[in-house]
Amino acid sequence: EDDDGGSGEGSSGSEEEDEDNGSEEEKGGKSKKKGHHAPVKKAAAAMAVGIGSLSDPDDLPGLSHYLEHMLFMGSTKYPNENEYDDYLTKHGGSSNAFTELETTNYHFDVSPKNLRGALDRFAQFFVSPLCLETSLEREVQAVDSEFAGVIQDDSCRAVQLMCHTAKPGHVYRKFTWGNKLSLWDKPTAAGIDVRGAVLEYYRRHYCAERMSLVLLGGETLDELQSWVSEIFQGLPTGKGPRPSFESMGMPFENRTLYVLPAVRDTHEIVVTFQLPCLTPHYGAKAEQYISHLVGHEGPGSLLSLLKARGWATDLSAGVEGDGYSQNTGCYLFGVTITLTEAGLHAGPGFGLAPVELLFAYFNMLRQHGPQQWIWQELKSMAEMKFMFLEEEDGMDMCTRLAAVMHLFPAEHIMVAEYLHQQYDPQLITSLLDDCMHPINSSYRLDLLTKEYEPLKQQLIQQAETQKGLLQSVAADGQ
Repeated sequence: EDDDGGSGEGSSGSEEEDEDNGSEEEKGGKSKKKGHHAPVKKAAAAMAVGIGSLSDPDDLPGLSHYLEHMLFMGSTKYPNENEYDDYLTKHGGSSNAFTELETTNYHFDVSPKNLRGALDRFAQFFVSPLCLETSLEREVQAVDSEFAGVIQDDSCRAVQLMCHTAKPGHVYRKFTWGNKLSLWDKPTAAGIDVRGAVLEYYRRHYCAERMSLVLLGGETLDELQSWVSEIFQGLPTGKGPRPSFESMGMPFENRTLYVLPAVRDTHEIVVTFQLPCLTPHYGAKAEQYISHLVGHEGPGSLLSLLKARGWATDLSAGVEGDGYSQNTGCYLFGVTITLTEAGLHAGPGFGLAPVELLFAYFNMLRQHGPQQWIWQELKSMAEMKFMFLEEEDGMDMCTRLAAVMHLFPAEHIMVAEYLHQQYDPQLITSLLDDCMHPINSSYRLDLLTKEYEPLKQQLIQQAETQKGLLQSVAADGQ
């Protein structure tokens, strides 16, 4: 859920305007050098707040996303709701924000010499936001527009179906986007003070203990740290650590096939396996070991067999980086197979014949057991990737690091994604045996297809036939 933040026309006067007076070049074309400044193309910052859509109240679905929008709308120190956006625009910067299930991430970049001014305006989001009454309905419309923009997106539709079909009472069973109906029409009709609810949600959940800040600038570390200590000193405190959903259990029960209509001209079947939260085992990379083998495309791979039979054109496997796939409650390991017409209708139909081969492949992995040489190869490749990483956009880097600061020890924040610390064959075996078994595990199958209507009728006919057979058996038993 991306957000362009506050927007508006015009520019307001500010105490930082004199920052422009220090030109970077002398008349003779030589650079001025004041103090010790490392060269950076753009300064940037990101704040990850450890609260997200899983904490939305039941009577205001999407409130975390709505609050994300409202924090852009002015603060006590900078009451003009366009001040932050205007300042960044004037100084070559940009901003964005997004709401995940357990975090909300705010970020910006700006010309290096204007970092302090931008950071001061940014900090006021979290220190003393106004959430002005005059901005409420307009920002609801902005949230609603974002929701309307993804209604025809197949992946977003599939995610919402996943939420809707999670087991009753599970925290996944939420409408996390929010729209005008959930955030304005229904609450106001029920007599809820929407602005009061937004501010109460901010006061209850936003505090320094739940925030992670990453700052990129050319100043010395001591200078950057002094800025942060001064500018963010008014942050609220005392609300405790981030909420954890460790006890929520797995979101899905049994083994169920869902068929949903595709907007695009495609047939895809996604098999989703439920794993325990693997963040504490980030150094083992057990799930990456399995995804590497299942998603392999070379000779002897699952995909090569599917292609040889004319059943599939593509296959991907692994744990995605979004909040649904990785959170304190569980990991979701997905295998997505792009089907041909033949693959859709082979065997029992509904894309199940390729899924049968997937489980046969898992069975082969169980029989042969984990292979340390494969894990060592993955470790070597990861080390090579990290060693030769290309330069990353400053704002993107700050955003990524802020999101994981609370997950890993300080010495591993930069490298956790690539770090292979210990080979753990028992963990790999446990995932294959307990979470990816065709009979002993709970998983879901989602078939996304352009042939929804004929397949729907086929399912109805099969159900009626089965019902008739059961009634006949019951009658014979009497």
